[in-house]
Amino acid sequence: MRGGDSHPLYPGPERSRAEVARLIGPIGEVDGQDVSRLGKAFSLLPGCHVAKLASKTGAINTLGGGGGYVANLPPALYAFRMQAGHTYEIQVVIDPITGPTGTLTLRAWDRDEHGGANELSPATSTAQIDECMKWRP
Repeated sequence: MRGGDSHPLYPGPERSRAEVARLIGPIGEVDGQDVSRLGKAFSLLPGCHVAKLASKTGAINTLGGGGGYVANLPPALYAFRMQAGHTYEIQVVIDPITGPTGTLTLRAWDRDEHGGANELSPATSTAQIDECMKWRP
């Protein structure tokens, strides 16, 4: 099983889920590679990976009544220091209470294999990305 139910973004043979990191969310690019048509879950080798959000995301409610949403996402880059066995998730939360347009909130998480989670922020400078690129797991 190649990293679980995620699209592998690494060369070579299949790897177990314990050997790779998973990235989940509305991702448009990873390390400069367009992944917008490859799904919303990816497996990567440990190390620094830069993820750029897709320009849009959406969901359809298939349970009773239909409905759903389409959201334009702000341009954001995340420099993740990925570790094997961890899942890096970017969540889009729409608060519908504010009317038909809603309020969009982005949250990113590093979730370890034991259930622990740390919230992560998008990169705010090229220096942060450069620093991440020097990091080794």
